[in-house]
Amino acid sequence: MVLASQAQHGMWITEVLHGTGTAYHMPFALWFDGPLDREAMLRACEAVVDRHPVLRCAFEQRDGELHVVPAAGRPPVAFATAPDPGHLLRTEIARPFDLGRGPLARFTLVEVTRERHVLLFVGHHLVFDGMSKDLLTRDLAAAYAGEALPPLPMPYGARLAIPPEASAYWRARWRDASEVVIGGTARTVGTAGRAEEVLLDLTGEMAAAQAAGVTRFEAFLAAVHGLLFSYGNAEVAVAIAMSTRDAGTRDHIGLFATELPVYSTPKPDTTFRELAHALRAEVHELNRFRDVPAARAAGGVRPRPALAPVSISFRRRAANVVFPGLRTSAEWKMSNRTVRNVLHLQAVDGDDGLRLTLHYSPDLVSTQDVEAAGHDLRAVLAAARADPDVPLTGLAPTRALPVATPPPVAAGSGGPPAPAPVREAGAVDGELVEQVRLIWMEVLRIDDVAPDEDLYDLGGHSLTITQISARIRKRLGVEVPFDVFLDDPTVTGVAAAVSELRA
Repeated sequence: MVLASQAQHGMWITEVLHGTGTAYHMPFALWFDGPLDREAMLRACEAVVDRHPVLRCAFEQRDGELHVVPAAGRPPVAFATAPDPGHLLRTEIARPFDLGRGPLARFTLVEVTRERHVLLFVGHHLVFDGMSKDLLTRDLAAAYAGEALPPLPMPYGARLAIPPEASAYWRARWRDASEVVIGGTARTVGTAGRAEEVLLDLTGEMAAAQAAGVTRFEAFLAAVHGLLFSYGNAEVAVAIAMSTRDAGTRDHIGLFATELPVYSTPKPDTTFRELAHALRAEVHELNRFRDVPAARAAGGVRPRPALAPVSISFRRRAANVVFPGLRTSAEWKMSNRTVRNVLHLQAVDGDDGLRLTLHYSPDLVSTQDVEAAGHDLRAVLAAARADPDVPLTGLAPTRALPVATPPPVAAGSGGPPAPAPVREAGAVDGELVEQVRLIWMEVLRIDDVAPDEDLYDLGGHSLTITQISARIRKRLGVEVPFDVFLDDPTVTGVAAAVSELRA
């Protein structure tokens, strides 16, 4: 049993609080054509499980801290026959994980025909990230070829304190961005919901990076910021996925990534080149604190499925690996059919070009608006490729964007949170309120807390919730559901929940 990372803790409590469905399921499929050796491939899967200890783990909260613990069993490695494997693959992707028992990964090898197979891996994001796909493919190929895979040590367990400079950085920059204008309508981030997708090939347009003198990622980020600015977003907030791997973890499958918000407030006469270089400097600066969760460093941020209404995952794909005697293709951007915000742009950049998937919630934004956004993004990159010094006003879409009524919000799909119920302190036993108040003061390390003060106004965050909950369980003998800290995050509200559970 070792301590989970801060990124794992944040993701774990988000799922516990918000019930994110398949939002954190990470599916990945390898298709094989040729005379596949079934037993060798199944052994290769087992060898990967033996090599990477996090695949054999689950998560358990003890005394306010999240720990990585052995799972109840090994990740299953199954074989099936399915001439039309679509339904089987969708079922396996959607099958839930038990975070407390595990295992949090599974393999399914499917025979489509004697000469065609697909290997589906589904891992929970707590134990698998985007770069893990490359590592999984590399290790599978090596094991299939008969190479031994030496086991790796558990890569977690370090206790990471938040540096004061990281807190200062994020407190100065944090913006509580929950809306984005797309298609002339303000879209509000809600909970994770069902997703649809639009596919784009932006290979030719990415020459804008060379023209502007920035990396392909920086050009892509600038294009997204420029597009959103042209849509009427005066302050743009886009969350980006960043790797936290280092020399000691570069070969490890696991969660070694974080999501950090990048903000910009461009002017109409800002050029694409200027925006791209400003964002480059911003990303370079926040890269110093990539190991620290932004919401926790800023303090006072309610746990939420997404840090910004729009997010980007931009990954450079590793070179193709060889499985002896087989022709192989990979589904690098396989969908879990759930999105955590309004729009997520998943880009995979390889030697054969850049492929983009726009994941969106149809409960929040229409397919027509997303397709238009994809068209406009292509136009922004094309204009920047032709002239990177064109002002952002010259990148704006030429057609008028209608101001429309937002689509109806489906039940449970989001919208602004309902106001917390108002409880009078006198309605709850005064001694119980005082016991809870003292626990809050201990955890928050402050000298006084009023019964009606909001936890997040006091600087609380996801770790604060688990620490308060653990102390209540130990001293008052009650397991307070985490959602109480969303519904009524006050001393009085939590004390009322304790009283109701004791009744």
